[in-house]
Amino acid sequence: MTRPRIIVLGAGVSGLTTAVTMALTGCDVVIHAAEGPAQTTSALAAAIWHPFYQAPDFVYLERARQTYATMRRLSADTSAGVLMRTLTEYFQRDAGMPWWAECATDLKRLPVADVPSRFACAYRMTVPVADTATYLRYLMHMFLELGGHFVPRRVVDPASLLDDADYVVNCCGYGSRQFGDGELSLSRAIVLRAKRDAAVRGCFIDDSDPCAPTYIVERADDIVLGGTADPEMTSTVIGERQIEDIVHRCTQLCEGVAALRVVEARTGFRPMRRTPRVACDERHARLLHNYGHGGGGFTLSWGCANDVVRLAGMASAN
Repeated sequence: MTRPRIIVLGAGVSGLTTAVTMALTGCDVVIHAAEGPAQTTSALAAAIWHPFYQAPDFVYLERARQTYATMRRLSADTSAGVLMRTLTEYFQRDAGMPWWAECATDLKRLPVADVPSRFACAYRMTVPVADTATYLRYLMHMFLELGGHFVPRRVVDPASLLDDADYVVNCCGYGSRQFGDGELSLSRAIVLRAKRDAAVRGCFIDDSDPCAPTYIVERADDIVLGGTADPEMTSTVIGERQIEDIVHRCTQLCEGVAALRVVEARTGFRPMRRTPRVACDERHARLLHNYGHGGGGFTLSWGCANDVVRLAGMASAN
């Protein structure tokens, strides 16, 4: 029997996860990408499982739940670069348990005595965190071991590849704007990387300000401090005042941040969309889309990949 031929565009976390998931179903998969995984926006992410800026949404919840479960399983493989970390999230307003709490089994509310007075409440749970370099490399190795192929190529028109495949899956993120999606926009993120230190253990988040999400993410080899969400800003210049502001906000969440040594400041650009586009193309039924996840690329990756498999009429083997 001839195996279905799939072309995936893009080698970020969405492209790699989609390619792996489709290869697991028995498809013959080829990735076309202008850049390797290390050069993508995904490589700059803090890569913590968390529904940033997200209003309650059942579709989002199901995709996030599938991703949580898969990444938790991957954390058992030391070569995957995924660790389970304790996350403490602080809330300015007490609206009860977070709507996404059911994804984890160990979520608990912190006692009032353990919550700084400027916050209404806080919750603690265990979440997956990926070391991006290791995790993206792991996904690429898995893809190649499943028989996949990587073609370094910039694609101008995804539909032009339909003669060479049964399905083409567009996972190009903001690059999809050149394909005609006017709903896409950019949000600049400034993040700092600090050396690991015993003064900081676990992860901490306060994303009550959509323009200045504050997060501390302890990874295997470093600690990520963030951040910003600057709509439509494309400058890569990072001022000293911006660095100081991020460190100050993070120190308010965890006093140990004051002891950290920042070794790098980086900018990345999130592909923002009102809702992620995981759907068949309106004009070409065999052209599928999986992009526009904003700050949720890692959080939604496996769930969205499973949805793409179903759009192609296949059963998920994730």
